[in-house]
Amino acid sequence: MKTCLGLLFLLFLAACAPPPYLYYGNSSHSYYKAVKKQDEKSVAQYKQSLEQVFKKSVSLGKPVPPGLYCDYAMLLLAENKKAEAKVYFLKEKAAWGESHAFMDFLMQKYEIGN
Repeated sequence: MKTCLGLLFLLFLAACAPPPYLYYGNSSHSYYKAVKKQDEKSVAQYKQSLEQVFKKSVSLGKPVPPGLYCDYAMLLLAENKKAEAKVYFLKEKAAWGESHAFMDFLMQKYEIGN
């Protein structure tokens, strides 16, 4: 009886363990600051936080969350770096298949080309 209770307790503890995350990255705080303030410093901090997410994701072997490559590409477009932006639009398409139509639309809109 005690063994059954002990096993149930261990099973309960195992069920409380956090699930593994599908991807790595959280840049929501810096994104909020960049959108709210819209100044050069906060946008630069958001761009840097995205770069950190990209590096850390690679080192952990996890995919980048959906939309972050696209956000980074849009920041590059604001700096008039179309060639670099295209690379990140294509990374978004490769990582998240459901984004194909939207990435194609954005590349066409900003005259980047597929």
